[in-house]
Amino acid sequence: MNCKSLLTSALTACLLFACTAPALAQQTQRFIPGIPGYLDARGGFHVLLPAIDENAIQDAVTTFTGTIVVNFTITISSTIPTTDKISCLASASVFDTGSTGSIQETAAVAATRTGATATCKVTIPYSWPLVSGSTDQVQLTYEISAPGLFTATNGLPLRTSTQSIAHIAVPKSGTTTTETVVATI
Repeated sequence: MNCKSLLTSALTACLLFACTAPALAQQTQRFIPGIPGYLDARGGFHVLLPAIDENAIQDAVTTFTGTIVVNFTITISSTIPTTDKISCLASASVFDTGSTGSIQETAAVAATRTGATATCKVTIPYSWPLVSGSTDQVQLTYEISAPGLFTATNGLPLRTSTQSIAHIAVPKSGTTTTETVVATI
């Protein structure tokens, strides 16, 4: 083989390798999915979040409405001046396990005193949008305070009693749930 044919063979092999190597390299590369997003004018990357179907979310939520009434009968054993108001506070708390959200409703009123007894009625109307309302629980609690929340003084001396009333299932819509508290302060 002479120099010219050797040079031609080497040049042909070089050209063949130069043209096919990138094509072979492209075939061996794998597709690696990226994160959908865009770069802003400052070069910051912003992730594009998938669209949320609001109708699907709305269909999953059921709104439970009703009223919770807590009737208090309080025996006054502490030294509380007859001029001090006594407040009755009731709370209803729901932790919606389907959405990991929580709701708390609270209402308070001043008690009516007659000698060593006080009575009050706390009413809590509610409207709760819940994902798992059929299995959620409502925690009912109360607080009695003397002097009450409605006293303009410095609030001392203070007597407070806070307790749990019950854990109940979320009531059916349109119902009134009545609880009774008999307490001593």
